[in-house]
Amino acid sequence: MLPVHLFLVGGVMLSFSTASSLDCDASWSLCPQSRETARFLAELKSVPAHQCLRDRTDFRCPWKKGPITQVKMEEATSCYSQMLRQVFNLFDSEASRAAWPERALDQLLSSLWSELQVLKRTREQGQSCPLPFDLAIRIYFRRFFSYLEGKARSSCSWEVVRVEMQAALSAFPLFGRRSPKKWRSSL
Repeated sequence: MLPVHLFLVGGVMLSFSTASSLDCDASWSLCPQSRETARFLAELKSVPAHQCLRDRTDFRCPWKKGPITQVKMEEATSCYSQMLRQVFNLFDSEASRAAWPERALDQLLSSLWSELQVLKRTREQGQSCPLPFDLAIRIYFRRFFSYLEGKARSSCSWEVVRVEMQAALSAFPLFGRRSPKKWRSSL
C-alpha cells in the first residue's frame, strides 16, 4: 500500500511541476528572471508594513481592472517590457539609492536588467505596446513619482511603492500566467 501511495503522491507532484513549467512560455526564459526580480524586490523590505498603513494609497494599477487585461500575447509582452523599464527607472534614482541598502538595490536592478534583455527580442521583432496601454503604464508610474514627492520620499512611502510593485509585477497579464483564481480551479 505504501509504494502505491508514494507513487500517487509522486505523480501529483510531477503534474504540479509540469503544469507550473507550462505556465512559463518556453520560448523565453523569462519566468526564472521574474521570480528572481520578485525575490529581490521582497528583500528590499526595510520597514514593517503595519507602520505604513496610513501611507497607503490606490495607484490605480491599469492591469488589475483596466483595459490592459484584454491585450494579445505579443502586446502584453511588449507592455510588460515597458512596465519593467518604468520599474527600473523608479528604482534607479538617487532618491531610491538613499532609501534602500545598496547591495539589495543593485541586485534588484541587475535582475530587472536581465529581464529586459530577455524581452529585448520582442522589440527587435517590431512588437510594441499599443499606445493606449503604453500611456496607461506611463500615467501609473507618474503617480508613483508624484506620491513619493508628496511624501518627501519617506521610508514608509518607499515601502508602499515596493509593496505595490510586488503586486503589480505578479498581477501583470502575461501569456502563460494564470490568475490565482484560475490556478486554484485547475488544481
